[in-house]
Amino acid sequence: MLASAAVLLGFMSELTFWRDEWAFILNRRGFSVDTFLDPHYEHIAIAPIAIYKLLLAIFGMGSPLPFQLAAVTMFLGAVLLLFVWLRKRVSEWLALAAVLPLLFFGPSWDDLLWPFQIGFYGSLIGGIGALLALDRNDRKGDRLACGLLALGMTFSSLGIAFAAGVAVSVAIRPDRLRRAYVAAIPIGLFGLWWLGWGREADSFLSFNNLATLPSYVLDGLSSSLSSLFGLATPRDEITVRPLDWGRPLLAGFALLAVLRLIQLRRVPQGCWVIGATAISFWALAGLNASIFRFPESGRYQLMGAIFMVMFAAELLRGMRVPRGAMVAAVCIAAIAAASNLNYLHQFWNSIKQFGDLQPAGLAALEIGRGQIPDDFELTEENSDVDYLGELDAGPYYSAVDAFGSPAYTPEELAGASEAARTAADKVFGAAYGLGLEAVSGASRPVGRCDEVDAGTSPVVPVGPGGVALDADPGGDVQVRLRRYATTSFPVDAGTLAPGTRQLTVPQDASTQPWELLLTGSGRVGICELAG
Repeated sequence: MLASAAVLLGFMSELTFWRDEWAFILNRRGFSVDTFLDPHYEHIAIAPIAIYKLLLAIFGMGSPLPFQLAAVTMFLGAVLLLFVWLRKRVSEWLALAAVLPLLFFGPSWDDLLWPFQIGFYGSLIGGIGALLALDRNDRKGDRLACGLLALGMTFSSLGIAFAAGVAVSVAIRPDRLRRAYVAAIPIGLFGLWWLGWGREADSFLSFNNLATLPSYVLDGLSSSLSSLFGLATPRDEITVRPLDWGRPLLAGFALLAVLRLIQLRRVPQGCWVIGATAISFWALAGLNASIFRFPESGRYQLMGAIFMVMFAAELLRGMRVPRGAMVAAVCIAAIAAASNLNYLHQFWNSIKQFGDLQPAGLAALEIGRGQIPDDFELTEENSDVDYLGELDAGPYYSAVDAFGSPAYTPEELAGASEAARTAADKVFGAAYGLGLEAVSGASRPVGRCDEVDAGTSPVVPVGPGGVALDADPGGDVQVRLRRYATTSFPVDAGTLAPGTRQLTVPQDASTQPWELLLTGSGRVGICELAG
C-alpha cells in the first residue's frame, strides 16, 4: 500500500484538476439543496461534492495535492477493506495475491490518477464495509451495514450494486423480515433522490441496450479478468484488447467454478451475494451503455476485478490450498501487478502533458480578464485540453476570487514548455477573436510605417495598439500571430486581401509582446496603430 501511494502521488504530482473536477469546482457553488442533489450525469454525487467543497474551503484550488491525497487515501482504504474481507474467507497469502494487482491497476488509470473518482472509492468503502459488518451476524452489525450502505449510496450509483448484494444477503437468511431494513432504508433513500432529482439525469437507456445486455455483462466480466491478470496491457506496437485474453479466461474461470460447485454440491450463500452485486453493476452499466461506456472502459475495470476476486474467495472459502499453490498465486499476482504498473505508467505518460498545458491556458484566461467575455469556453480546439464543456471564463474567475489560482503566473508561463506557451497563445487568439478587420473611419492614428516582402516570411513585432496592413493587388499573404510561443505562430489571423486591414490587440495584464508572421507573395505595408 505504501508503494502504491508513492507511485500514485508521484504520478499525480505532474497532473492538475481535470475534466469533471471542474464541474464540481465551478458549477456547484453555494449550498442550496440542488447544489448537492442534482445528478452528475447519471450519478448521485452528494458526498464527492461535499468533499470538494470542504477541501476548497480549507486549501483553495492553488494546488491539487490535497484532493490527490484524499483520493489516494480513499482508494487505499477500499483496498484495505477488501483485503480484510478476503482474509476472512481465504488465507492471508491468497488475499494478498488478490489485491496486489489492484494496487497498481493500470487498466483503471482514470480511477487511480483522477481524484474525481472518489465517488467510486466511497461506494466501494461503503459497500465492502457493509458486507464486512453483515459478517458479524448481530444487530449492531446490521445497523452498521445499513449506515455504511447508505453512505456508499451518496458517493455514486455504484452503491446500487452493493445494495443488491446486501438485499440478497438479507433475503437468504431465516430472519429476513427483521433484517429487511438493512437494504430497504438505503434503497428507499436512493429512490427518493431519484424521484426528486435523479430522473432528470441524462440517460442512454434503449431497447438496443436491453437486447445486447447479456453480451455486455459477459464482456464486462471478461475484460475484468483480463485486466486483473495484467493481460490487457499494450506491448510495443501490438495492442492487446482486454477481451482478447478475457473471454478465454472467463471460460476457464466458469469451468473451474462449476467443478468447485460440483465438489461442494451446493452454491455457497456468499456466491449469491457477490454474484448479485457483480451482475447488478454490469447490468446497470450495460443498460446505460454508450460510446463512452464500453464494457472494456478503464474506469469500470477496477470494480469488475474486485467483484471477480470476491466471487473467487467465496468459492474457495473453507478449501485447503497447498502451500505451493499459494506461492504460485502470489508470484502470478506480482507479475500481473508489474504489468499493470507498466500500463499505468504508459497512460500517465499520455496525460501528464495536461498538467503543463492546462495551467498555461488558465493563465491566458487570467491575463485577459476584463477583455475576455464571461461566456468564453475553453475547448480542446482553442486550448489543446478537452474540458468536456465544464470550464467557462466567468465561473472560473469567480472561483479564482474565492479559492485562488491554479494557473501559471505570467513569469511562469514565459518559462513553461513550448507546448504550454503554444496552448496559451491559442487561448489568447480565440478569446480575443484576433483576426484581420476592415479599417473603420474611427480607426486610431497611425504611427511608424514600413514595407516588407511577404515572400521572405518576415516576422514583424506588433505594438500595444496593433498594426494596419496594406497588401499590393494580386498578392496572396497569410498572417499568423504568436505571443509566448517561440517555434511556431499558433494563431491564424487570416488571409490579407488587397487593401488596408487592421489587426488590433487588446491590452491586458501581460507585457509580453506579440509578433506576426507574413507568408505568401507580394509587398505589404505595415503601420503601427497607436495604443
